[in-house]
Amino acid sequence: MLTNTKRILSIAVWGLLLASCSAPLQGQRDIPPVKLVVLISVDQLPQYLLERYDTLYSGGLRRLLDQGRSYTRAEHDHAFTVTAPGHATLATGMVPARHGIVYNEWYEREGGEWRYVHSVNDGDERIVGFPHLAGKSPRKLEVAALPDWLAAANSNSRVFTASGKSRAAVLMAGRTRGHVYHFEDDVGRFVTSTYYRDADPEWVARFHEDVLSQFFSDSTWELTVPQAAHRLARADSAEFEYRGTHTAFPHNYRQEVDEEEAGDPQEFYNWWDHTPALDAAVLAFGEAAVNELSLGRRGSVDYLALGLSQLDRVGHRFGPLSLEQLDAILRLDRALGEFLEFLDSTVGEGRYVVGFSSDHGVLPIPEYPDELGLSKRRITSDEWRAVRDAAGNAAASSGSPTEAEAALVEALEAADFIADVMTLDELASGEPADSFVALYQRSYCPVRLAGSLARQGLVVRLVEGAHSSSDATTHGTPYVYDRHVPLILMGPGVPAGSSDDAVRTVDMAPTLAELAGIPYPDDLDGRPLIRAAR
Repeated sequence: MLTNTKRILSIAVWGLLLASCSAPLQGQRDIPPVKLVVLISVDQLPQYLLERYDTLYSGGLRRLLDQGRSYTRAEHDHAFTVTAPGHATLATGMVPARHGIVYNEWYEREGGEWRYVHSVNDGDERIVGFPHLAGKSPRKLEVAALPDWLAAANSNSRVFTASGKSRAAVLMAGRTRGHVYHFEDDVGRFVTSTYYRDADPEWVARFHEDVLSQFFSDSTWELTVPQAAHRLARADSAEFEYRGTHTAFPHNYRQEVDEEEAGDPQEFYNWWDHTPALDAAVLAFGEAAVNELSLGRRGSVDYLALGLSQLDRVGHRFGPLSLEQLDAILRLDRALGEFLEFLDSTVGEGRYVVGFSSDHGVLPIPEYPDELGLSKRRITSDEWRAVRDAAGNAAASSGSPTEAEAALVEALEAADFIADVMTLDELASGEPADSFVALYQRSYCPVRLAGSLARQGLVVRLVEGAHSSSDATTHGTPYVYDRHVPLILMGPGVPAGSSDDAVRTVDMAPTLAELAGIPYPDDLDGRPLIRAAR
């Protein structure tokens, strides 16, 4: 469990959130009983990208936008906008300072030494059927999530989650021991951990043999974007995409890997799971789970969560306004439309409710400043090294620890790409100096320190538009392009239309629980956007 300091901070943070929450509740609505709760998270889908291609949608995204309720001002309410905290926030209704998943990885003290910890890796567990692979678990998640509330209400409820990423599948499942699978490119299949079960059900083996194997038959990613729509994206071949190689369609496996490695199955799986094919496979796996587990067709309310990872992987390589990203979104639109039609025919239209969102947004490629109208810049490794060396020298030449910290902060803030340097004491105080500090406080846990300078007791905020990753672009900041994501609800009791109310991703879990008639905690950071009368 987290420390008393953490709990005190959580209370302070909760007070701040209550004071700032302005989204009104929709009116109460009589709704038919929901039998399946569906949570879909698209990794790295900022609101600006969803809106940019609105006229091109004809499948699932079109249906969600037309038949659902789209909250166009939804934002994550924390600073470290990366995959693990984003998914944990959607599923728990709490900010990272309370649910404990502060980053994808973080530092912890153990025996006087710093230890680097992954959010869901668990050395006490193994991957089922592959004992050489380290297992996964939600043991670091400090609170119950939506599927836990559901299981507490009815022990017969079934939980299924799947994703291309382990941290998405695990954290959207909460702490339940349901059917929790992620794609593992080491072995080319969806796998689970001994935390959940000791052996795969027979239907999972059949899915891999009969369905997943068909996805592996295609080793070329062809462009499907209509010619007339190309103007909405960047030119196909752009210098800063994919580190300057393989920047144009078609993308062929044999052409994009070394000839000596082309025969290695693991190399193929790693190439394949960076194409839109994996999202289609995750949705197919979801369909198999609905059929085999009879999700939504029993006496209890069941839970299905799918983490669609490809926009993130494509976005990191090619950028959010690339033709590759547009192609991936349009493929997702079509596949998602087929998936929703499948739910209509199996579970029944009006018998399930969908929550659709994203774990974070993304910054456009820095070398293209006209994209979003931002002034952007890439920070080189040499620049970072020079700033770190100067800061280290300043601290070493100071006297007391307090003077050394002050010198370190001053030297870091002298860099033109650093907007602010916060001390951990400042984050622990519960008294934000500005709105950015408040966001970092909601990402802060005193026993789990995130960021490259956390071990020195500091957290750095880069200037808006700055980027220091070796990828084409990245995310992880408190700026709007990383925090502003879609939040769409669709199902019985949900009024269709668009809302410009200022809502937060912590509102997703309690709203889905309310619509499904599932009791939920009264101390969440989020609240239901729609009240259901029963």
